[in-house]
Amino acid sequence: MLLAPTCALVALLVAPAAGTAGGSGMSPETGDPAGEPQEFRAARADIRGFDEAAVLAALRLRLPRLPIERHGGAAPTETPHLYLQLTRAADERGTIRVITSDGRAYERSFAVEIGQEVRVAASTAANLIFAVEQGAVAPDAEDVAIPPPAVATAPEPPPPAPEPEPEPPPVQTRATGPKEHVPEDMSKKPRWELGLGLHAATVLGVGPPAYGGPLAGGGGGLGFEVRSPRGFAAALETRAIGQAEAGSGLGRLRVAIAAGYALRHKSFELPILVGLAIEPWWITRAGERAPLLAAGDDDVLARPPLLGGFLRLSPGWRAQPSPQLGLRVGPRIELGGSFAIDDHDGAQVVGLADTVGTPRFRVGGLELSLGLELALQFGLRPR
Repeated sequence: MLLAPTCALVALLVAPAAGTAGGSGMSPETGDPAGEPQEFRAARADIRGFDEAAVLAALRLRLPRLPIERHGGAAPTETPHLYLQLTRAADERGTIRVITSDGRAYERSFAVEIGQEVRVAASTAANLIFAVEQGAVAPDAEDVAIPPPAVATAPEPPPPAPEPEPEPPPVQTRATGPKEHVPEDMSKKPRWELGLGLHAATVLGVGPPAYGGPLAGGGGGLGFEVRSPRGFAAALETRAIGQAEAGSGLGRLRVAIAAGYALRHKSFELPILVGLAIEPWWITRAGERAPLLAAGDDDVLARPPLLGGFLRLSPGWRAQPSPQLGLRVGPRIELGGSFAIDDHDGAQVVGLADTVGTPRFRVGGLELSLGLELALQFGLRPR
């Protein structure tokens, strides 16, 4: 069963490559015997088109007594030695060339089995070397020199690295001496502000008792404000209002303090303040002070000042032409209540009538003030 493959392998090794002839002019089919058997002491292998490391390992496994190294560097000092070249010309064919140290050359070709390239190449080369050692094959050529190792081509140098961009010069160029103090930009730092405000107001009586008309007076006032960098606000202000009817007049002067928060966003500002007030008042007739009677009372009314409180909103548009100056303009809305403290009746809303009992004015109670406000703001220099 094994006779046919063995005969085919021996025929491959014994038959020379087609179209080759010995350097001595002998025909491969009719040449003289190769000589007596000899044993090679070293081998150099030049493998191309195959996995070099795998083929070398397979050759060393099949020829354990023969030192086999890559073809390169100094030639072996031991003799006899040989040069082995394995080349894969195409995917299906490979060639073997063996050159001995005494100049005999042997060439063969073989079929490459896909997936078995390493095994086929190593086995074919080992069998040819063994046949040459045994003198079983005639050389294809004589006086052939072993080719020198191929000169290793130096790898192309990598492209030069791009030059780094120059670093920007340092801000401070002086290397010695004390560091120069750079003043901090304080133009945008939050700061305390003082404000001067002017406002006009119309006051309406909105709560009971309904006495006289709804108008409680008209006038204006002046105020001073302070605002912290975090928005806390406080104010001190005065307001004077009055009204006249049928030759009689009522005057009121309010002094108030207030505190709260001034909300600010871009060009919008909304101070929200809660305050306490004391408000003296007086009555005139024909330009002179004249007594009026309290509604439902025959006695001349004493004039105790009004005491009360209020909630004020001043939404407005704010401009800031410079870091030290601001301007706010907008409506002023205030809801408050006040009472007169009488020695006999306590806190009360005062209704005033003339000498014949006609209702004229109401003093105190729940009131709504509507008006317009203009405020100048001055930024204090931060420390």
